[in-house]
Amino acid sequence: MKRKKTGTYHHGDLRQALVDAALRTLEHQRAEDLSLRALGRELGVSPRAPYRHFETKEELLAAVAVEGFRAFGELLRPRVAAAGADPIARLRAIAEAYVVFAVERPAAFRVMYAPYDTVKESAPDLVRARAEGHGATMASIAEGQAAGILRGGDPMQLALVLWSSMHGLAVLLTQGQLGRYDKPVEAAQLASLVSGLLMEGLRPRTGEPSAAGAPASAAPAGAAGAATAGARRRKRQAGT
Repeated sequence: MKRKKTGTYHHGDLRQALVDAALRTLEHQRAEDLSLRALGRELGVSPRAPYRHFETKEELLAAVAVEGFRAFGELLRPRVAAAGADPIARLRAIAEAYVVFAVERPAAFRVMYAPYDTVKESAPDLVRARAEGHGATMASIAEGQAAGILRGGDPMQLALVLWSSMHGLAVLLTQGQLGRYDKPVEAAQLASLVSGLLMEGLRPRTGEPSAAGAPASAAPAGAAGAATAGARRRKRQAGT
């Protein structure tokens, strides 16, 4: 009889099976309480088998975080593509997808941003996944600054403003804190409102040089601008 390939342990891919089992367990258990041996028992393998893939629980949690970033990327990519070439629209798509993902996949979200002593932060796959996950945000900010539609300054600081605001909202939603209010909260709708307000705050202020070097226009935009222009025109016609 042919022996099964080393490392399969009758699962075909024990490593992925452990990641999947950890995600299921983390839906009702804290990351600190996760046990490799318990996951091995659940999967029906020997007590030492999980350690052939993950030497520590922190390594397993790093792999869980990588899986979270992969799933977030799958949710994010079509939304960013639909936003088109406008950097502001792309940033809003990223911000709103972040909150939607947190609500839909709370266990993965918690591990992706777990305390530093919980996850092996130096795991190469996790370092790469984090960089890729934040890359779209940084690229959109850089394009917005170059076009003069985002305020100047360190792009990382603008990214931190966006991230910290949306992360705070995501945590409030996943922890059920907003359920204390009388009116029901719809996560996607609230995320859209918050992202829109953030984009207004990240635009150059009137008279402030943008990253492109030109002062921000003092003329209002959209319907408000048209109404103001109309009022001025009527004043000139009346001789005032």
